[in-house]
Amino acid sequence: MIKNHGFVGLLVANRSQRKNVLNQYLRYNRTNLKLFCFTPNSIDWEKKSIVGLHRLNRKWVLTKFPFPKVVYNRCYDTHPELLDRLGAIIGKDKCFNHINQFNKQEIYTNLSRWLVDYLPETVPFDKENAVHLLHVHSVIYLKPIYGHKGKGVYRVELMESGEIHISLHYFTPDIIFNDVKQFEDHIQELIGSTPYMIQEGVNIKQFNNQHFDIRALVQKNDRGLWSVTNVVSRIAYKVSYNTSICERACLSLEVLNHLYPPDKVDAIIQSVYNCSLRSAEILDEDKTYHLGEFSVDFVLDNDDRIWIIELNGKPQKDLYNGMRNQFAVYERPIQYAHYLHAH
Repeated sequence: MIKNHGFVGLLVANRSQRKNVLNQYLRYNRTNLKLFCFTPNSIDWEKKSIVGLHRLNRKWVLTKFPFPKVVYNRCYDTHPELLDRLGAIIGKDKCFNHINQFNKQEIYTNLSRWLVDYLPETVPFDKENAVHLLHVHSVIYLKPIYGHKGKGVYRVELMESGEIHISLHYFTPDIIFNDVKQFEDHIQELIGSTPYMIQEGVNIKQFNNQHFDIRALVQKNDRGLWSVTNVVSRIAYKVSYNTSICERACLSLEVLNHLYPPDKVDAIIQSVYNCSLRSAEILDEDKTYHLGEFSVDFVLDNDDRIWIIELNGKPQKDLYNGMRNQFAVYERPIQYAHYLHAH
C-alpha cells in the first residue's frame, strides 16, 4: 500500500468510467496532491483501503491506497449510506458533492426563502394541484422529484378547445385528453408511483424559433469560496422543449448578443451571477449538503425576466469542451479539494 502523502479520491460509478474521468482532472491538477479514481466496490472497509486507478510513469496502474483525506463524488445517485460511512472515517466535511441527486421539491423550498421572485410556482404532484395549476397557467410541467436530463418530464397544455395535450420531450402531443375530467382520471396512470412535482410553465423566449436555457456553473475555488466559472446555453431542437437533448451548446453571450443590446445583456448576465451565487449561499446554509460545485438552469420569458428552472448537483462537464475557460471546469474541484486537504 502506498503511504499517504496527500491523496484525493475521485468516486465514480463503475470501472469503465475510471480512466476517462481521472484523465480529465489529471490534466488540470496544478497541486501537489495525488489523484486516484475508485468505485464503491473497490473499498475494503475492514482494512481501510481502496483499490484505485492512478497514473504512474505514464502508465495506468491499479494500486491499494489508504483512505484519502478528501473525496470528490462524481458518482450520480450514490447510496447515502456508503458516503456517510466514508465520511465517518475521513470526516464528513472532507467528502464533497456527496449528495448530487437533488430532491427538486426540497431545493425549491430552500431557494424560495430568498429567491421566490425568480422561481416558477412549484408544488408536489396530486391530481387536484395539477388541475388547478393547469387552469391558472395553461401550461405546466410534470417533473420527477429526482429527475435527471429531462427524463420523464411531461409538458401539459390546456388548449382553447378544452383539449389537454401531453408531450414528452417534443411539442407534438403523445396523449390528447378531451377534457379536464379525462385528464384528472388518467394522469396518475401516466406517472405511476414515482414522486412527481408540478412546475408552472414559463412562456420561454426563443432564439431562431428554438428554446434555449442559460446554465451557470458554480464552483468553489482554492479559498473555499463560490464563484461562477462559466455561463453557457443549450439550444433545443426546433421541435423540442427539452434542452437536455440539445442541438448545440455555446456561451450564453453568443445567444444574448443576438437578442439584446449590450447593456441589456450585461444586466441579464449580472442577474444570472447574482442568483447563482445566492443559490450557493442558501445551499451552504443547509448542512445536508456539502457541495463543491453545481449548476443552475435559467430561462428567459418573453418579458425578458429570468427564471430558475432547476439546480443540478452533478454538472455535465463535456458541455464545456472547446469553450472559453473550459480548463477551470476541471481545475476548480481539484483546487477546492486542495483547500479541504489543507484545512
